Order: sequence, then structure tokens, then C-alpha cells
Amino acid sequence: MELRVLRYFLAVADTGSVTAAARAVHVAQPSVSRQLRALEHELGAALFVRGPGPLRLSAAGKRFRPIARDLVTRAGRAADVMRSADGERSLILTVLAPPATVNYLLAPFIAAHGADLPMLDARQEEPLRVFETLARDDTDFAISTIPPPGQLESRSLGDARIWAQVPPGHRLAGRASVPLPELLSEPLIVMNQLNLTRLAFDEAVTEISMAYEIAHEAESSAIAQALTAAGRGVCVVTDGPRFGLRALRVEHGGGPLSVPLYAGWDPTHYASAIIDRVVDRIRTYHETRSAAPPLGD
Repeated sequence: MELRVLRYFLAVADTGSVTAAARAVHVAQPSVSRQLRALEHELGAALFVRGPGPLRLSAAGKRFRPIARDLVTRAGRAADVMRSADGERSLILTVLAPPATVNYLLAPFIAAHGADLPMLDARQEEPLRVFETLARDDTDFAISTIPPPGQLESRSLGDARIWAQVPPGHRLAGRASVPLPELLSEPLIVMNQLNLTRLAFDEAVTEISMAYEIAHEAESSAIAQALTAAGRGVCVVTDGPRFGLRALRVEHGGGPLSVPLYAGWDPTHYASAIIDRVVDRIRTYHETRSAAPPLGD
């Protein structure tokens, strides 16, 4: 399967006409038609519904179109990198991660080290869906609190601390940590039940055979922090504090309560070696700052 044929297919899909597509790719119309037929034979499926009027994508064509576009896009990126004398720094990589990871890890990392790395951007996704989404979109690598599936290249990034956050006037505000049993005496603002921070917190509570009062279940960690700032309870999150809140380590089982972080990416990605180096830099950065309370905004 050649890239030029994929470009012909995309041109026909975009224009609805072999004639218009041939003009767009500067190739004779009979050649485009012949190459499309060969592609359909190779794939074992008709990609277009042929009849009066514009060509329409068949069900197989609709399924193949994003695959073809992704292949062409990735090939273009690879060519750009190879042509550049400073390929790594000119590369743009997009990472998929939960909102909390983007806020407390990736954004500070880019601020500290982004000048000598590929250009990094981020998209946000729920932790349980991160690697599923990576498999079907055009992001380059992903970070989550669940291990990547076996077909991906993966790295452990260490742990993300779970913090209890309180307003400045709260009785716990002057402390660096709080034991889990003592924290459970407070009305708590926790994340929804699909959030890995919430799952880890509930597991720890179950281990000590206790329960807690839920003041609110939040979909957004920023909203959880805003409610805490408004005096509605103590939030339990992995984010750095906002709104002047104070962060306390949650102590459990002889150490701080935390959730693991993992990075994963397609080992056949054209920039796999570069992603590996970026992930290693992120891991080192995370290790140097994970023990300290996160800085607020």
C-alpha cells in the first residue's frame, strides 16, 4: 500500500469526483481510477458507492478514511523531522492524559524544560479511557494511572501523590500531612467513582474498615477545589492547589497515599525513540518534585 495511492483515495473522498481529485493531485484521471481499483482489490472491499452523481464513501470507505488520513499525516511528520537539521526540536508531539496530570505534571514540565525538547501539546481524557483513545486518534503518546495494554511500549513514571486540600483558615491548614483516619472525620469532596484517585482513596478507606461523609462528588478537580475554597468540605485530588488552598499529604500504611503513573505509546511510531527520551525526561522531572507539596496558582 503506497502513500501516493492513499493520497489519491483521500482526494477522491474529499472532492467526490475522480476528475477533481486528479486535478488536485496533478495526475491523469485514468491513473487515479486504476490506482483506486487496485487499492480496493488489495483491501478486499469497495471504498466508494458508484452511481449517478458524486462518488460516496461506502461503509468500508468511511472506516478506512481516518486510517488513511492518519498514515498520510504521520508520514508527513516523519518527513519533516528527517528533513530538518534540528529534527527533534522542530517536532510536535501531542500527549493524551487526565486533566490532573496535564495540570500538575505536564504543564510545569513544559514550562521548565520545553525550550530544548520537541514542541509538546496535550489533550485531556478520563484516566480509564486514555489508552483506548490513544489507539484510535492521532495523539503520539499517553500518560495515565492505569497500566498501558501489552502491545504498547510502556514506562513507569513513579507515583502521583493524593493530596487533601483545605482553605487557609482550616484547622489542618498549618500541617504538612494528615493521617487517613483523621481526614475521614471531615466532610470530603471527592472525585467521581470512575476516577483513579477516588478508587485508590476508597480502597485505602476499606483497608482500615472506616467510612466517610461525602460532601460532594465532583466531575472536575478544579470544581472540587473551588468548592473547598468556598468552605464546602475538604477535597481529595492529585492536582496542585488552586484558590489559595493548602495541600497536605494523606498518610496511609506508613507512607503517603498515591496512585501510579504510566506512559505508553505505539512502538512502531516513527518518533518512538524521541518519545522514549521525552518520557524519560518527564519521569526524572516527576521524581525530583513528587515528594514536595505541589505549588498553588
